[in-house]
Amino acid sequence: MNWITNRIFFWKRFWTILLCFMPLSVSSLVQGKELVMATTFSPGATAWIIQRWQTEPGSVAIRTLNRTSGSLEQLLDSANADNIDLILTSSPMLLQHLQERQKLAPFDNALPESQRLVPDSIRGTSLAVTMSGFGLLLNRSALAVRHLSPPANWGDLTQPEYQNALLMSSPSRSDTNHLMAESLLQQKGWEEGWRTLLASAGNLVTISSRSFGVAGNIKSGLGVAGPVIDNYANLLLDDPQLSFTYFPRSAVSPTYVAILKNSQNVNEAHRFIRYLLSPEGQQILGDANTGKYPVTQLALDNPRAAQQAILMNQPPLNYRLIFKRQQLVQRMFDTSISFRLAQLKDA
Repeated sequence: MNWITNRIFFWKRFWTILLCFMPLSVSSLVQGKELVMATTFSPGATAWIIQRWQTEPGSVAIRTLNRTSGSLEQLLDSANADNIDLILTSSPMLLQHLQERQKLAPFDNALPESQRLVPDSIRGTSLAVTMSGFGLLLNRSALAVRHLSPPANWGDLTQPEYQNALLMSSPSRSDTNHLMAESLLQQKGWEEGWRTLLASAGNLVTISSRSFGVAGNIKSGLGVAGPVIDNYANLLLDDPQLSFTYFPRSAVSPTYVAILKNSQNVNEAHRFIRYLLSPEGQQILGDANTGKYPVTQLALDNPRAAQQAILMNQPPLNYRLIFKRQQLVQRMFDTSISFRLAQLKDA
C-alpha cells in the first residue's frame, strides 16, 4: 500500500508542477517569437518604424538582415532562407525575381493607394508602403571651397567644372541607382541618356559600392554632389552644410514589402504590414525620421504635402522595359564606366 500511495503522491506532484509551469512556458514562447525581415536598406533607414512598431501591444520583435539585392537574391534562392519572414526593399527587380521563382506568398485586400504604385507583374504579392524620389545631394561648403555653383539636374553634372567632384553608385551594385539611371534613359531616350551618363561619369571621384555610401561620402566632403534617393539625403539634412534638390522630373520609387511563402510567422507578418498601411503607421512613415513619404495623401497643412503631390503626379516608370533590359543596363554601365573610370577621367 505504501508503494501505491507513494506512486500516487509522485504523479500528483508531477502534474501540479507541470500545470504551474505551462502558462509560463507558453508565455515565454510567444514572447520569444520574432519576425526576420530581409532588407536592402541600411539599418538606420528601418530603425525608426521598427522602434515604433514594437511599442504596439502584442507586437513581436523584428530582426533585420541588411544586404544588397544581389546578395539577398542568392540567399533567398538557396535552402537557407526558411527562417526569413518578410522582405522590405525598393527593388522591384528583386521582387520580380522572387515571384518568378514562386518564393512570395499572395497578399489580398491591399489598399488601392498602395497598389497603384506597384508594377502590374508583382501586384499580387507585393505592396507599396512608402515612396521616394530622386535628386541631388549637395555639400555646400565643399562647393564653396571649389567656387562651384550647385548643380540642379543631370545635364549640369556633365559640365567640365565638376571634374573629380561627383559621386555615384553602379546599377550592378545598387538597384536604387539602377532605377535612377533607368529614369534618365526613359526620359531622354537610350542614346541621349547614355551620352549624359558617360559625360557625367568623367567627373566622378569614385563609384560607391552602395547608394547610401554616396550620401555618406558627400557628407564627409569626398565629393560635392551626387544623385541619391531622397530618404538617404533627408536623414542627413540636420547638417547645415548639406542640401537636397529633386530632379525636375523625378520618378517615384516605392518601398515594397512582401511575405516569403515559407514564413513560419505569417499571421505576425500580416499584422506588421497592416500596421504599416494603417493611418497610424502611414503617419509614422511620413515623418522626417524615415526620410520617405507615405503612400496615402498627407494633410494639406503638412510641410511635406506639396512635394508628395508632385511625386504622386509623375508618370510611372516602364517596369516591363526595366525587367527586360536589367542585365544589359548593368553590364553596359560597368563595361563603359565602372571598369574604365580612370580612362574616362583622363579623357
